[in-house]
Amino acid sequence: MAKEHELRRLGQGTSGGADVPNRLLPDKDSGLLEWGVVYNSVVAVRSEPRHAAEMVTQALLGTPVKVIEQRGDWRKVQLPDQYVGWVDGSLQPMTRERLDDYMALSKIIVTANHATAFEEADCHSLPVSDLVAGNILEVQSQFATFYQVRYPDGRKAYVRKSDVLPVNDWLASIELTGESIVKYALQLLGVPYLWGGTSTKGLDCSGLTRQVYLMHGIMLPRDASQQAMQGELVDTGNDFSNARPGDLLFFVSKTSNEHPVEWVTHVAIYMGEKRFIHASDHVRIGSFDPVDPLYDAFNAKRYSLTKRFILNGQAVGVETVAII
Repeated sequence: MAKEHELRRLGQGTSGGADVPNRLLPDKDSGLLEWGVVYNSVVAVRSEPRHAAEMVTQALLGTPVKVIEQRGDWRKVQLPDQYVGWVDGSLQPMTRERLDDYMALSKIIVTANHATAFEEADCHSLPVSDLVAGNILEVQSQFATFYQVRYPDGRKAYVRKSDVLPVNDWLASIELTGESIVKYALQLLGVPYLWGGTSTKGLDCSGLTRQVYLMHGIMLPRDASQQAMQGELVDTGNDFSNARPGDLLFFVSKTSNEHPVEWVTHVAIYMGEKRFIHASDHVRIGSFDPVDPLYDAFNAKRYSLTKRFILNGQAVGVETVAII
């Protein structure tokens, strides 16, 4: 199903700001462990400090976060995209000084959708953990076909060079075109829908667009309603003559029949030829063309507007570009 409750999540509206006043954040120079780095491949970020609470988003291994509050083993954190939620474990606490040192270390990024880190430089050795696209690890040394890496919590492992790239090489290799956006999105076909999912283990609609753009060096806001506030407007019609591959399509729903206010609740990636790719039950292709066998009547009726985030090889109309 599509996300129908974007605006109520963590008290956020279409402005995209987190509902945590700056005065509640610890002082930058306090020396406290007010920062942290995620050390598991994917960590659930929940609306409340309990496992039964809604998963509002996910954070990937290597993500730096700001710690706002702690209750037992639970920490309330602010992610780089300003999203706020609670995590249980999975976080290596750090001072700001230690975080700065960590961020300056040489790192690799996982480019394979799924990979494994091993105890030895041997694919037949025991695993240390699973890995997903976008995970970031510190490089210790390298061999013919492996990197030795270290996790934020100190664990060491070996990853295949074919599954990763040095961050600088990855940034230099990015092809920032709409066609590349579509090509990567197609690699995620069949990934199951997961409310709050932003990883290749499971994706919701805005999690899909966020993951695809993240692997192109662009950090989109978390929710569809927030993504719709950025980028450059292409059109609000339905002939798609101005739309290009890689543009984002936004869809609206009404609050209720009694109060028919519309707001953005779904997002997809335009492929061209009136087709789009989106997360709904699983990542799939739909079409606005009634004669197309992939015609999606439900989403065709609620389509609202198209936004562009890439133009002439540059990010446009987007606030945050990922710096790792």
